[in-house]
Amino acid sequence: MPVFISYRHMDRAHAIHINTRLMQANIRTYLDVLDPESQTTEDITGVITRNISECTHLLAVVSERTAQSWWVPFEIGEATITHRRICSFKTGPTELPLYLDKWPKLSSDRDIEFFIDAYRNEVTHKRSMSLESIHGSESARSYNRSNADHFHADLKARVLRGF
Repeated sequence: MPVFISYRHMDRAHAIHINTRLMQANIRTYLDVLDPESQTTEDITGVITRNISECTHLLAVVSERTAQSWWVPFEIGEATITHRRICSFKTGPTELPLYLDKWPKLSSDRDIEFFIDAYRNEVTHKRSMSLESIHGSESARSYNRSNADHFHADLKARVLRGF
């Protein structure tokens, strides 16, 4: 159940901090370190799509600089299509686009700990996403959507409560 960390390269320090914490919690991650200047759009798109398909969660680092990025919204869209567990991590006082209200919005190290707990809880209760839930029967896809909704609702409530 790897976590895809989406970010604009200007926000790399925040992404690396989150990646480090998740790895310390024994959670596998994918942190894109491609240099977009040396890749074609087709190459980048293929790498992103493949890596999101191999992850179960997407955590998007968002800041005022994200508004100028085409890639972060693309990655969120890719994750949405396949019902990945999606969260945003807001850096600074920026206003987030309303479409991100659908998923948990994290903004502190405490919230990252809540994410880690929710991730582990999903594994413990066997609500983890599987490849069959993407490519399998309609009932498997429906079950995955339901589990994703459960993950999002629980984590949103916990972040809102603050404990």
